[in-house]
Amino acid sequence: MRVIFFSLLFALSVGYALWRGGKPERAAAIIFIMMIASDPFVHALTPATYSKLDPGHFVIDLIAWIALLVIALRARRMWPLWVSSLQTISLIAHVIKFLNYKIDPLVYAVMQVSSSYPLLIILMVGTYNYQRLTHQNSNEPHWRH
Repeated sequence: MRVIFFSLLFALSVGYALWRGGKPERAAAIIFIMMIASDPFVHALTPATYSKLDPGHFVIDLIAWIALLVIALRARRMWPLWVSSLQTISLIAHVIKFLNYKIDPLVYAVMQVSSSYPLLIILMVGTYNYQRLTHQNSNEPHWRH
């Protein structure tokens, strides 16, 4: 049931951002698509265990964090700051595991996965706010110079 709910939320938020979003919303949607698309390759190479560092997901989360941080620093929107901050939680989970701190596998799993839902919801809210601005004939640029 959780997988179905996440898949539906993912499809709705990413589809909405690609359909109605501005450049930052579309860029984030593409990043999220690339994260999901690379996941099967990670699971083919490394087993899904949370008892030790998950190097495949670490790489995915690191690349996504860098890309989202670039969007947050360049976009003339507030929501990318929230998204990059939430992505930091996943990254911190990997760093804690890499540094060999004693962290329960369940805590590691929750830190890796739990921020995914708010990321998608914030993307939808950001897309809605952009769409609302464009209906008000706002000519606000997408990016900072």
